[in-house]
Amino acid sequence: MKHAKGYHVQENALMIVEHPGAGYVPGSGYFDFIQLSRSGIIKRALLNLSRQLSFSLTELAQVLHISERTLQRYSDDAKLSADTSERAILLSQLYQRGTEVFGNLENFKEWMRTPLPAFNYQLPISLLDTTFGFQLIQDELGRIEHGLFA
Repeated sequence: MKHAKGYHVQENALMIVEHPGAGYVPGSGYFDFIQLSRSGIIKRALLNLSRQLSFSLTELAQVLHISERTLQRYSDDAKLSADTSERAILLSQLYQRGTEVFGNLENFKEWMRTPLPAFNYQLPISLLDTTFGFQLIQDELGRIEHGLFA
């Protein structure tokens, strides 16, 4: 992600890699993610991520804090706002981390759609409308990774 200006780099930033250790390492590219957020994610990359994560347009719009209609109005090559891009990157990072902890994307996607005691029997996916929800899920992934089930 050295050159955040080209579409190909942005598309890769929003892809889930199913190879453990091949994902984002905390602290290794925050400035790249800041630049990517500021320059804007291309809608096509966002839709690619949505397909990988099995998110409906409604779910995606809720996480991104944007209306479905507004999201639909963007052309595929349009750049999204910095705020929307940042939330898309956070979503990608979360699912990448979950894939690493659970061993594959499908297991993590199933976990995200299961009511869990750690989240007051709410679906983890329902918490993604706030940064606190993202953090709560990240914290739980850390506990699972270290064998500390709540």
